[in-house]
Amino acid sequence: MKKAGNTLSSFNLSGKLSKIKLEKHKIKYIKLATEQNKVWIKVSKKLRKQISQLPLECQLEVAGKLKQYPKTGKVKYKAQTITLVPQNLEQSAQIKTKQVSLLPIFDTKTKSKAKVLICQKSNCWKKGGQQVYEKLESVLSDRNLSEQISIRKTGCLNKCKKAPNLVMLPDKAHYTKVKPQQVDDLVDKHLIAEA
Repeated sequence: MKKAGNTLSSFNLSGKLSKIKLEKHKIKYIKLATEQNKVWIKVSKKLRKQISQLPLECQLEVAGKLKQYPKTGKVKYKAQTITLVPQNLEQSAQIKTKQVSLLPIFDTKTKSKAKVLICQKSNCWKKGGQQVYEKLESVLSDRNLSEQISIRKTGCLNKCKKAPNLVMLPDKAHYTKVKPQQVDDLVDKHLIAEA
């Protein structure tokens, strides 16, 4: 419900990506340095993955909705589209071939005895187990958790028709038909200790 007096309109800004703010290990805000000033912009859930692959200082065009509060003069921005603007052909080619993770290095507390068991039998492996394994390695590496959390390839987990299969320890949570895009949420849910 809209409060009386608040004005809602659209915005379109262009500038450099200068900072990223995380909440619970997920990208929530970006700081865009425009020619006039620096603006914090809330990132919608559907844009989070897109942002995590962009290098800092890249040129962006951001469009979305803004809400202005007349009593305080405060303005809140929420991005609906984010477009990368290549500076030149060389940079454009470089951005396409080299993806950089912007997830910062932070001290994350993992659950004690956190571990992932993943079936490596041919049925699981052929039905996407290898991609899930590679994504797990990538996520743990990006968060600097590779040394704290091990991924162990196992024998059959007895759910071959629902491949690929994995188990998240210490919660003993069994997952079937796992997709690589689910890995981030599974790591947050089962391996990271609540602060």
